[in-house]
Amino acid sequence: MAASLHTFQFALKLCENHYKKELIVYCKTCQEKICSSCIKEDHSTHDWDMITDILREKKRSLPEECKEIRTTQLPGLKEELSRFDRKIEDEEACLKQTTSTLNVSRQSYIDEINRLFDHRIDKCRQKSESTIQIYKDKREGLKQKVEYLKTMTTALDKDINTLPDHDILDMEKEMRDELEKALSFSVDKYMCTQVFVPGKMDVQALDNMIGELRSVSVEEMNDIDKDFHIISSIQAVSETNAWVMFYEDNYPKLIDREGTVLKSMKSPCIDDLIISNSGQFVLTNSLNQSLSVLTEVENAVRTWGTNPLHPTNISKTENDDILVTLRDGGDLYNLTPTSRRVVQRMSLTGKVLNTYEFREDGKTRLFTWPTRTAENKNTDICVVNNLSKNSGELIVLHTDGRIRFTYKGGGLKFKEFSPRDVDCDDKCRILLTEKNNRAIHMLNAEGMYLCTLCHYDKFSPFTISLYGSNLWCGFLGRKVKVLKYTI
Repeated sequence: MAASLHTFQFALKLCENHYKKELIVYCKTCQEKICSSCIKEDHSTHDWDMITDILREKKRSLPEECKEIRTTQLPGLKEELSRFDRKIEDEEACLKQTTSTLNVSRQSYIDEINRLFDHRIDKCRQKSESTIQIYKDKREGLKQKVEYLKTMTTALDKDINTLPDHDILDMEKEMRDELEKALSFSVDKYMCTQVFVPGKMDVQALDNMIGELRSVSVEEMNDIDKDFHIISSIQAVSETNAWVMFYEDNYPKLIDREGTVLKSMKSPCIDDLIISNSGQFVLTNSLNQSLSVLTEVENAVRTWGTNPLHPTNISKTENDDILVTLRDGGDLYNLTPTSRRVVQRMSLTGKVLNTYEFREDGKTRLFTWPTRTAENKNTDICVVNNLSKNSGELIVLHTDGRIRFTYKGGGLKFKEFSPRDVDCDDKCRILLTEKNNRAIHMLNAEGMYLCTLCHYDKFSPFTISLYGSNLWCGFLGRKVKVLKYTI
């Protein structure tokens, strides 16, 4: 790459192959300047034109092209620089968390296990530092090209009428080449992080007891950007279809992975829905303080009330019960001694099987405002608990209501932690959307932070639903993504 525009002043104006022949023709096929003899020998079948004619057009179009690059391409490239910065920060935070976990665990092991822990930490650091260096190197390369394109386009724009003709052609070709290289930079090409997965204690296999590092990969299967209303909830019903609910539209819609609306529910005024294992729709209606079970053709099979509480969100369990979040009509966050914030387990006939409202002392509230729930494969109950408009926590309960653990963000470099939805995979891993940092967290069944599964720059992942290997994610920015992850 040229250090400055002055290097173009030394461009050769005579043909290297034909003595003292001037370069008066430009071969568009080969993108090079040629002389009249070159045409007869190697370029007879190519598309070519006189340099004077081409320059006339270039002088007219290049200023606008330079402006277009500065206004449309450079902003995107600068945004990509920011994404590299974020990935570097995430990897450093992941390294910090993994190292901390290893150091806490090692206290319970004998001297020989300490040696193995040191080995794991070194290996983790080497892998993470290698990944961070890749991000830094790629970022530096992209930064150089961005600065060069800025200098080049500004100079061409300013000096287009004073630069020698041949220099303009050389500069344009190099500018295009450098732009093409810059556009090839994408942080997604280098996305790779390490997750530490602890093993089980086994005196016969100390190496396995410590655990192992695994790579997490995330593939975006579909990016559905339709003219939807703001998405409030999503319920995957197959690998290819999901019911989507909206804030401004009370009629849920069944969409496929391309975003095509396959069906619209006729029943309005609902807050959330799930589809039972037997294919029935279960709807919450906060305004009417009721739940309803509907058939496929939307005929109500049964409806029951929850007065004086308002049901909001709903999820289903492995044995086809439902988990419902309920609250009274008071202030969302400024609770009084009589405020009610409840999670109930119910049957599809409306029978209340368990009520989760207080801690073991029977007096201290479990929740400020429980919004989303999910039953893990180990029967733990995961509850997103909003503490304020922009903060919250994940509370995980045993089936008897005892708190198993509370997750408040993993101690990483997060802004104020604000979880929004939760689901669990078949390995008992917990997936949690987080609004303020536009991320999807992954925890193990014990509540240990494993990694940030996805991190977005523009839109916040809000609601998720896992079906098989497909993770459907609804965003606050009126879009849906279908993801697939492997560990």
